Amino acid sequence: MYSQMLFSENLTMNIDSTKTIQGTISPVLDFKTEKENVLTLKNTANLNLLIGRNRVINLINKLEFSTYGKKVTVSGGHVHTEYRYLLDHAFEIYPYAESQWAESRGMAYKISTGLQSRYRLINSKHCLIFAAAGLFFEYEKWENPSPTPLTSKYVDSRRVKSHLSLSFKHRLGESWELTTTAIHQATPDSYFKKARFGGAIDLKYRITPTIGIRGSYRLIYDTHPIVPIRKNYTTIDTGLDISF
Repeated sequence: MYSQMLFSENLTMNIDSTKTIQGTISPVLDFKTEKENVLTLKNTANLNLLIGRNRVINLINKLEFSTYGKKVTVSGGHVHTEYRYLLDHAFEIYPYAESQWAESRGMAYKISTGLQSRYRLINSKHCLIFAAAGLFFEYEKWENPSPTPLTSKYVDSRRVKSHLSLSFKHRLGESWELTTTAIHQATPDSYFKKARFGGAIDLKYRITPTIGIRGSYRLIYDTHPIVPIRKNYTTIDTGLDISF
């Protein structure tokens, strides 16, 4: 899930006006004694802080860390925060900032910030469809997979990009919830030639009102990565959701 795109739309929670603080956490800790000690730590946290009736601070964080003996094999994560301002029941704007890092893929870190908007096209008891649009500044720093004495070990990029997305949420009975998102990101001068596309699917099953199981699928296709890596990137993840 650590790449050039964070699917925050799939993690956007419905706001409960009766709670000042609400959110979910999904912790995973695994320890094995093989030829070397193997430790894996994963944790995803999604927190909403309600301010008054029409303002929300949303914080999304994920950390993944794996070791094999003293060697770190995976180190990645992201931090995303946004200030949601609800202009009316269907429309909101939100400045945001986020940082990502993924050493296992070669991305030292990425920082982005921008202003986006969401509009709910359909909002019923079991179905929610909303579109998002905005502009953001992105700085990426990647490790060069084929450095030479004349080239730098790292390659970086600074760009202003547009963001367009369409999301669909559907409750299947009382226990199942499906969320899908399609995203397009590009610079104004290369809207299609150097675009970045993304798709996400989340399926959640509620065991109790506060505990559930979530399966996630992510697909990213970057038509013009700044270093020679695979253009497509896919992840599949399953974990426990604890709501409060």
